[in-house]
Amino acid sequence: MTVLIIGASGIIGRAHVQNLTERSSLNIIAASRRPETNLPSNVLPFPIDLMSNGEIDEAVLKPVTTMVYCAYADAPNWEAQRAPNNLLFKAALDLAERACPHLKHVTLLQGTKAYGSHLGPFKTPAKETDPRVSEGFFYYDQHDLLVERSVIRDWSWTVLRPHVVIGPAFRSPLNLMAVIGVYASLMKAMNQPLAFPGPHAAFQAIYQATDSKLLSNAINWGSKAKEAKNEIFNVTNGDFFRWSNLWSRIASIFDLEAVGPKPQSLVKTMSNVAPIWRELALKHELIVEDLSALVSWSFADYVFGTTWDVMSDTQKLRRAGFLECIDSEQIILKQMNELRHLKILP
Repeated sequence: MTVLIIGASGIIGRAHVQNLTERSSLNIIAASRRPETNLPSNVLPFPIDLMSNGEIDEAVLKPVTTMVYCAYADAPNWEAQRAPNNLLFKAALDLAERACPHLKHVTLLQGTKAYGSHLGPFKTPAKETDPRVSEGFFYYDQHDLLVERSVIRDWSWTVLRPHVVIGPAFRSPLNLMAVIGVYASLMKAMNQPLAFPGPHAAFQAIYQATDSKLLSNAINWGSKAKEAKNEIFNVTNGDFFRWSNLWSRIASIFDLEAVGPKPQSLVKTMSNVAPIWRELALKHELIVEDLSALVSWSFADYVFGTTWDVMSDTQKLRRAGFLECIDSEQIILKQMNELRHLKILP
């Protein structure tokens, strides 16, 4: 079995690569624009830019039996994200058609934006059978294209919908753990308390998250289980939390005083902190000095500005046979400490 992971340096792809390396019977092709180095012997780094016409060694992809697509092209707003992400996914499927004659299964990663979670209050708990939102989103376009190609090429597919994937990746600005950790580290450097940067309603709203290793296990399960073939599943940790119950515990990791909501735009208030972060990075020998490569403040504003409940129903996933769950509060705190151990945070 050979697994091709498109977007292998992101938070989901990196976790899946690391998780699969423990299975010696698998061969893994880690495809991204800037593949990581010093990977285990059963992982082949595969540099590729799907949006360019650069030459690649497509012969390397011939043994691929499973493809996991977790790439993403960012843009200033939801509408602007549609075209580049559709082109990116189409290029990946075109590549698979040309170079992967043994491909049998494709896993596509989506999220709760499929239910309009980014637009405002939506029906909760969200279920896979809920209708598509009228505003449209690139998730729908990608899914339709996948179904169309799977019929032609006789592939099976699985679509997974996590929410706010958390893990130890350091090359994904959409990593919430890095965002919170950097924010806390900067507040400490500036001798300020850790204020929740969103409104009171967001502080009290019900929220959810998905651990990156749990998601990787779900991806692996979905590529093999007959119950997962040609199905869509919500994937979360299986519980819910409120930032109001967790914020003081996060602050304690950094020896900071926790303060309640102080609504702000982190895009604006954090616009001049890059030099402070660079000093911290040099002082503590951190692996990322460029703050823009580590965090997205617009992503942080989106998360901490969500004033409505975000809840996904995971019963379909449980009925199909994937039963793994994890305590969100515990894993958030654990991974925050892990980012320090990895020299991502001071």
